Amino acid sequence: MVTQQELKRGMVVRSADGEKLGKVTRIDPASFEIEKGLFFTEEYRVRYDEVADVRDGEIILTQGREHLAAGRAGAREAGAPLGEGQEVRVPLVEEEVTVGKSVHEVGRVQVKKEVVTEQQQISVPVAREVVHVERVPASGERPAASDALFEEGSISVPIREERAEVSTRPVVKEELRIGKDVVQERETAQATVRREKADVRTEGDVAREPDAIPPEAPPIERATGTGGRRR
Repeated sequence: MVTQQELKRGMVVRSADGEKLGKVTRIDPASFEIEKGLFFTEEYRVRYDEVADVRDGEIILTQGREHLAAGRAGAREAGAPLGEGQEVRVPLVEEEVTVGKSVHEVGRVQVKKEVVTEQQQISVPVAREVVHVERVPASGERPAASDALFEEGSISVPIREERAEVSTRPVVKEELRIGKDVVQERETAQATVRREKADVRTEGDVAREPDAIPPEAPPIERATGTGGRRR
């Protein structure tokens, strides 16, 4: 429901069907007043529970133009004369429950990854050179080269071997797939609503038409602002 702090004097007031009714001239703790003009012949007072919304600086009421016009006719003085065929309409209002839905976070799924270090042993075949020296007699007599006779020196023969070199590379082995499904359920919502009912009584010498409905009859007791529909 709208509060007093949301309203300001001079704000435009419209009916539920968009009809401009006038501007706010007075604001009280429980209601506010609309200026008199083309629609209202005198200041019209509105309760805060009759406001549907405050939108773009304008006040939107819950009732349409016809309903407000009927309420204005019902507010005329009791002593005002009625012509033949005229009637006074008294609106009866009933609150209806409207249910909306909002999304709330109720939990989370957390996936935490940790790095675990472990030792692995891999057998790798490697090759290495082994030196062997063998003395054998020369076969036959061969003359020695004259440039290599009786010279001191050394000969270097490299000995090689293979060594294992270890390196690592990241490889995706598996993956986690996290999905969400929407499950439809039914939830019961409860609200307290109000409705207006009319108790028609007469005092003094008031004549009733023969087919008039008695005040105690259930249809009058259960009349509502929805046109008298039964729930």
